[in-house]
Amino acid sequence: MKTAIIGVGNMGSKYASFIQDGMIKGMELGAITRVRGDYREMLLPSIQSGVPVYETGDALFDAVESGALEIDAVVIATPHYAHEEAAVRAFRNGLHVLSDKPSGVYSRQARHMEEAAEQSGKVFGMIFNQRALPVHRQLYELVRSGKYGALKRVNWVATDWYRPEQYYTASSWHATWAKDGGGILLNQCPHNLDLLQWICGMPQNVQGFCKEGHFHDIEVEDDVTIYFEWENGATGTLVASTGDAPGINRLEISMEEAKIVCENGTIRIGELFGELGLKEAEYRKSSTDLFRKINGTWTELNPDREENAYQKILQSFADECMGKGKCIAAGSEGRKSLLLSNAVYLSSWEKRMVVLPKPGTAEETVFEHRFEEWLRRKQDHSVKKRCLEVRLLPGGR
Repeated sequence: MKTAIIGVGNMGSKYASFIQDGMIKGMELGAITRVRGDYREMLLPSIQSGVPVYETGDALFDAVESGALEIDAVVIATPHYAHEEAAVRAFRNGLHVLSDKPSGVYSRQARHMEEAAEQSGKVFGMIFNQRALPVHRQLYELVRSGKYGALKRVNWVATDWYRPEQYYTASSWHATWAKDGGGILLNQCPHNLDLLQWICGMPQNVQGFCKEGHFHDIEVEDDVTIYFEWENGATGTLVASTGDAPGINRLEISMEEAKIVCENGTIRIGELFGELGLKEAEYRKSSTDLFRKINGTWTELNPDREENAYQKILQSFADECMGKGKCIAAGSEGRKSLLLSNAVYLSSWEKRMVVLPKPGTAEETVFEHRFEEWLRRKQDHSVKKRCLEVRLLPGGR
C-alpha cells in the first residue's frame, strides 16, 4: 500500500522512517512533502531510491489528480489548521487517511473530515497513540466492563507535559491563535481528552479555566483546569500544565464498587465488596457505624510496557485498509476530543458552563458558530497586538 506523508517535520519524519525501514507490514513510502535538514538526512535512502518529494500537500494532490503520482493512502502530519483540507481532498481522490491529532482546530473541521470519509467509503484513522498502551487498554476494560458499576468521579492531574520556552519558539506556528489554534489543549491534551471520553464516556457539561501565557511568554494557554459532568451525575476534573515541575500523571477513577488509580504505568484497584459484604450504596443506607473509614481491598496490576505505540497505530491503519483488522482509533473519535477542547475554550472565554452538543444536531451547528466567532476574536486581537509591538520598536512605524 503506497502511502504519502504530508508534513515531514518532527512527527511526520517519524512516521515516514517507520515505513521506510519496513516496520509497517503492507506499507511502502509513496511520497513525502516539505522535508528539510536532519529530516531529509533521515529519509535520504527513500529519496535516493526515487520516492518523490513535493514542496506542498497541494502539489502532491495535483500530481495525484493529473495521474503523475499513484498512491493508496496519506498520513497527515501538518499544522492543525491544514488537517481538514488535506483529508477532504484525499478522500475525494479515493485515498485512505490517517490523521495526526487533533483533527483540526474547529470541531467543524473534524465533522467535515468524518463526512468526507463516509462519502468516500475509505478508511479514516486517528493517531491517538496513547490508546495503544496496554495500561490504557486495561483501564478501558475495567471501567467499561460494568464489573464495578457506574462511574462516580474522575480526577486527573496531568502536569508531566513540561516544556521550556524554546519549545514554543522553535517553530513559527507554535503557540499562536492564528497558526496553532491554541496551546496545551490542542498540542498535548488531545491525548488526555481522548482517553477520558474513550474510557469514561463523553461528558455532558464542561467548565474550563484556561490561563494564557501563565508560565511562558506566549499568547495561548499553558495551564488548564477543567470540571466535567456526566449524564448519570458523575463529576470529574482534569488539571494540565506545561509549566509545572516536577510534573505528575495520576488518574483516579471512582466507580460504585471500587476506586481505580493509575500512575507510573501501574494500576491499583481498591474493591469494596470484600470489605463491606454488600454493595456500597446499600451499606451507606444501612450502616450504623457513623465514623467507619472504608479502606477497600487493594490489588495492583502491572500491564506490559509498550515502546512502539506509534508503530501499532500505523500498523492497525494499514491492516484495516487491507481488510485485515480495525484502526486502534477510528477517525470519528477525533471529533469527540475536539468538541471537548472547543467546549473548554468556549467555557473559559464566556466564563460559564457549556453543554456539549450531540453530533448531528442543530445545537452542534450553533456550538460551532459560537466557538469559531470567539476564536476569530482571539486571532484578531493577537494580530493587532503584534502590529502594535512592531510599531513601538525603534524605527517602527
